[in-house]
Amino acid sequence: MKLRLSLPRPVARALGRLYGVLHGTLRVEGLLPDGSRVTPATYPFGREVFALCERDAFALGGALGRARFTTLIAPGRDGDWATEAVEAFGCRVVRGATERGGAQALARLLRDLPGDDGPLALVVDGPLGPSGIAKGGAVVCAARTGRPLRPLGAASRRAVVVGRSWSKIWIPLPFSRVVVVIGEALSVPAGLDRAGRERFAAELTLRLAEARRRALAEVAKREDAPGASEAAA
Repeated sequence: MKLRLSLPRPVARALGRLYGVLHGTLRVEGLLPDGSRVTPATYPFGREVFALCERDAFALGGALGRARFTTLIAPGRDGDWATEAVEAFGCRVVRGATERGGAQALARLLRDLPGDDGPLALVVDGPLGPSGIAKGGAVVCAARTGRPLRPLGAASRRAVVVGRSWSKIWIPLPFSRVVVVIGEALSVPAGLDRAGRERFAAELTLRLAEARRRALAEVAKREDAPGASEAAA
């Protein structure tokens, strides 16, 4: 896949700020594995690797932003404005393409990690899918850092799907309620061989699907019947 031309920095910055304004209107609620509920302001962010699918990236970016996480974002115009949005929340970005040289991009991310215990956030099914199928990068990251790998899923009644994207990435509409399911952490041992990485990636895929299922069920249960402009993302 050929990388697209970068956006002019002022345009990317404006899109990033617009995203920040949108996210500030949302009512975000976290659902923990034991059924208890938290807000982004009260979740005890720590030394974890948060795994998410690209479809949920818009909904989750601002929530994770409160924790000043570190993430990997590919080059290109989409990556330019995503970087501006993430950095507007005070987070750290390492730029690197995963479609080629994914190992090098991951190595750079690990090398450039800050010395604190802030969380990492990684899109695990990019850059071209299949949607919802975790690849091995997040597993390797968890194994090399000793951090638990925690799957996330999100849903909202009031949302729009972006164009014809392979991931069906969605944007919650302003003032929507967004449910974020924070799944059980997956402990990944060091020194995994290829078969081990594939096994843990398959388990992560299952946990991501379960997090999404719980999020969809929660918004279906808690929200009023959707109107003509509403759709569960």
